[in-house]
Amino acid sequence: MSLSHPAAARVAAEPEAIGISPARPLRAILPDRRPLRANPLTRRIEAAWLTPLGDIETSTRLAPAIPLFDEACSALARGTVVLTDQGGVAVEDMVPGMQVLTAGGGAEPVQWIGAITLYPGGPSADATPLRLTRITADAFGHGRAGSDLVLGPAARLLWRDPRLTRYCGAEQAFVPAQALADGCAVLALRPAAPMPVYHLALRRHAAIRTLGIAVESYHPGTGLETRIEPRMLSLFAGLFPHLNGVQDFGPLTRPRLSAAMMEQLLES
Repeated sequence: MSLSHPAAARVAAEPEAIGISPARPLRAILPDRRPLRANPLTRRIEAAWLTPLGDIETSTRLAPAIPLFDEACSALARGTVVLTDQGGVAVEDMVPGMQVLTAGGGAEPVQWIGAITLYPGGPSADATPLRLTRITADAFGHGRAGSDLVLGPAARLLWRDPRLTRYCGAEQAFVPAQALADGCAVLALRPAAPMPVYHLALRRHAAIRTLGIAVESYHPGTGLETRIEPRMLSLFAGLFPHLNGVQDFGPLTRPRLSAAMMEQLLES
């Protein structure tokens, strides 16, 4: 029996769908090569993207173990079901070009998929212990989530609350999933075994529908080119060969709230 979260009505709800499996998932289309060896200062990032001609390209590379790179690949844990126009698909079975359903209505094609593996006892990029977030079935009300949902450290959920207008001027915002952990319906977990985690980038910033929960698509945030030095920016932009630069991610379609701001809101 699941416990209901005190703010059950505030998380965006989406209907269930029947699962299917596509033909060539990320794990199948990545090149069969000896994997690059990561060390504590690097991550091995696997990526697949859609070219302007509609072809699928892939890469495996080492990247610095810093939040900028980690957050690009660590929102959806293996097994997370993403709703597409053809039904539900586990994130590890997705390929660029698939049409995912969004909370705003309609479908958007997946442009890019990134993946890393989190290891038990390993630190996050900012030296804090890695935490997954488990949202139990019906945590936010009936069908929200439709079944237990495990999210990665970078996951943000679409949250609805009139009080948000005091913080960001809108009643909807993306908030860190970890900020919702209450020890009962939403749990913070350490991975007990190596856990692949993923993120999806669409043509525009959106809320991706899973089984009852809306999760933010990947976006590095606005003004990135003014916040990091040029060499690091160039290295980071290389993860997204389908774009001419990070500015091509476009604007944020909804504001974001930090974990600290979310804590203040929940206590108000």
